[in-house]
Amino acid sequence: MKKTIVILAGVLFLTCNLSGQVSPKEKGLQSITVDVVKGQLEFLASDWMEGRGTGERGSFLAADYVASMFRVFGAAPAGDYQMRGRGRTMVVRSPQGQRPPQPDKSYLQNFTLLETQPTGESSFTIKKGGREFVFRENIDFSVSRATMDIKFDAPVVFVGYGIQDKANGIDDFAGVDVKGKVIVRLNGFPGYQDTNSPLYKKLVGENARAQYEIQRGKTEAASRLGVLGIIDLTVNRDIAKNWGVYKFDNNPAYAESSPRTNWFPMRLDGKEISSNPTTITVTERVSNLLIKEGGLDIEKYESDAAQGRMKFKPVILPGVTSSLNVTVNTKRINVSNVIAVIEGKNPDEYVAVGAHMDHMGMDRGKIWNGADDNASGTVGVLTIARAFAMSGQKPERSIVFCAWTGEEKGLLGSEYFTLYPPLGKISDYRFYMNFDMIARDAVNDTEKNMAGITYTKAYPKLEEITKKAVEQYKLNLNLNIRSNEAPTGGSDYTAFTNNGIPIIAWMAAMHPDYHQPSDEVSLVNWAKMTDIIKLGYLQLWEAANGEIK
Repeated sequence: MKKTIVILAGVLFLTCNLSGQVSPKEKGLQSITVDVVKGQLEFLASDWMEGRGTGERGSFLAADYVASMFRVFGAAPAGDYQMRGRGRTMVVRSPQGQRPPQPDKSYLQNFTLLETQPTGESSFTIKKGGREFVFRENIDFSVSRATMDIKFDAPVVFVGYGIQDKANGIDDFAGVDVKGKVIVRLNGFPGYQDTNSPLYKKLVGENARAQYEIQRGKTEAASRLGVLGIIDLTVNRDIAKNWGVYKFDNNPAYAESSPRTNWFPMRLDGKEISSNPTTITVTERVSNLLIKEGGLDIEKYESDAAQGRMKFKPVILPGVTSSLNVTVNTKRINVSNVIAVIEGKNPDEYVAVGAHMDHMGMDRGKIWNGADDNASGTVGVLTIARAFAMSGQKPERSIVFCAWTGEEKGLLGSEYFTLYPPLGKISDYRFYMNFDMIARDAVNDTEKNMAGITYTKAYPKLEEITKKAVEQYKLNLNLNIRSNEAPTGGSDYTAFTNNGIPIIAWMAAMHPDYHQPSDEVSLVNWAKMTDIIKLGYLQLWEAANGEIK
């Protein structure tokens, strides 16, 4: 009898022990808590990071912090090779007759960007009927997207809003070859001033980021079509009010210090001379000159476009030519991505997750802390690295964790990575997940649980995995899931899409604090951010260990 009782007790103990076991995936998931998220974000978005401006001191502080957290969490360095004890600089010295020190991997992928600053001495000329109107920089126009000194003289074409969107049946360039020409275009898009207009609803709808994607698409279309220069018209607003200087160099009042005065463009050096068009924004009086000389009825055009009542045809401004003489100052700036890896059973096959850690820096007494944009996404990447390490299980594929620099300057860090991957070849990457702004609520999000996902349309299993995980783990997320054949836009997944790599791109909400000094930790929705990171971990688990197509 005693023997039977002992056997039954052993079976009962073994049964309870087995039922209480936690799978490796569950272990990782349980490690993702609000306190873990909060502890990282409160420091990464603090004033000590000085807004993490690309190439500025705060960006290096942030990079060192992110690298140290990867080490603490158990993800190995996967950036450049460096000599032991040499920090950021690789130096090889050894006494005669001794073997030189062997390099180690660093967490930093170091490279340089070219920063261009306007000289204030550029000029712009409009010619018609034997007359020349000569305009000066920062008096009648400002220059952007100029990467080097450049001169050109070309005819002028009005292209409406300058949109080429085949999916929505819009081609403002139809019927005219704009290669080698200067285009004149309106800011915005059809219906942008009337949220109830048919075209606003069609182009934007509930997608808060759509306006930024449209603007990026306009510039990409002009580049693709070989445009030399872009003149952005200004209608019924004072664009020059931010161009002035204080005559006596007084310190500006606190309320006057919001616009960034030291925000200069950067670019990758590249392997070829850039063919991107130079863009200038002109004052209202220059805009009105072009409108008058071109015989354009802008008010009627905008009204008809908003209602979808017209099939626009570009207008060559008769007898009008323009010339631009741009001069810039250029210097090289040192920057760093932070790259870590958890090696898989198949070490030569990769999935990656990334977020940009840079933001807007600081200027005239204010700091752009960028708690949501994008300290939140960076913390997502770090926390998922910790979760995979805590799971105790080696993934099937190697997982690469990336904190990008230079996103705010034009998606530069992620582009550099795809050009010069420090691990493997870019063709070895099977999947990429991107986190950008995952901590806030939209104004209309009364339940405070809305978030958006965009994924590569050819991989419908990604949506299936997502919905199943939300239901299984009871995550409080109301998801707007969209697919696209080749998702591109204003975040770092673009470089991976351009290399044929399937992606998932996360974004919680667009909000009034976007790119403002008011994007602070105090406004974060911690519960939603934590649930987004949990779901991202579950999505990445499937991508690293299974099939996503």
